[in-house]
Amino acid sequence: MKYAVIDIGSNSVRLMVSEDLERIYKKINTTRLGLGLALTGQLDRDRMAETAEAVEQYVIEAKEENCDEIFVFATEAVRSAANREEFVGLLASKGIKVEIIASEDEARLGFAGAYTSGVCCVLDIGGGSAELAVGDGNGLTYAKSLPIGLMRIYDRCQEDVEAIDAYVADTICQYGKVPKFDNLLAIGGTATTFVAIKEKMKEYDPKVVDGYVLTKDDIEEMTEKIRAMDMQDRLLLPGLEPKRANVIVGGGRLLSAIMGMLGRDSLVVRESDNQEGFLMMFGSK
Repeated sequence: MKYAVIDIGSNSVRLMVSEDLERIYKKINTTRLGLGLALTGQLDRDRMAETAEAVEQYVIEAKEENCDEIFVFATEAVRSAANREEFVGLLASKGIKVEIIASEDEARLGFAGAYTSGVCCVLDIGGGSAELAVGDGNGLTYAKSLPIGLMRIYDRCQEDVEAIDAYVADTICQYGKVPKFDNLLAIGGTATTFVAIKEKMKEYDPKVVDGYVLTKDDIEEMTEKIRAMDMQDRLLLPGLEPKRANVIVGGGRLLSAIMGMLGRDSLVVRESDNQEGFLMMFGSK
């Protein structure tokens, strides 16, 4: 069976094409659906139109790839928006049905896709939410999603570091007591972007990213370096996608703060994430 899995996130739309559970390729289109959501509680109409167009183009591509099944799911931006039915209707007008993933299920999907061995903690920082899930090969012992991510931080704080750190601290304490674990794994665009920046990637290489060890010091140093740059210089920085240039500082502060909360100096970045997890959990149904 050939599958396509389309993930509608707060910052980007992603396509994965796979043969059974083996990934063939992934693509990303940064449409920033969640921009302004933290301030208005609603999805912007222009952002909805651009995102729906991106989803439609990926559906067309999946059909051209002769995929037997095409799955489309949405996460925090759509889940929390007061006008989410407007966006769902926009997709429906294009013949596209979307499944809206519940918050803790989002944590479960990320864990399923990223899990390696032993007791793992999987951290997924997105545009609108951040998930933590702990478990092993037998299942989860903990899963929690909080409504904080790159876009929400940017909407509320821009790049005011004191405001970012206060907002992050007030929010991540809601994770409560996280069970003990052996390995900290990170998925999502924030972690993968820092690998790309550290390796000065002019072209993104998932084979290099998968399994890459990032230290807390690495993340903090790169975050501060980017914060000190003006936007023109950021746009020239290898590995930093232009549409992430103004939100990556908040993502770095959040990633570092969660690592500190968990008492970890390093993490392992994974390419396999909630798209693979969705296919593992729902693809055979």
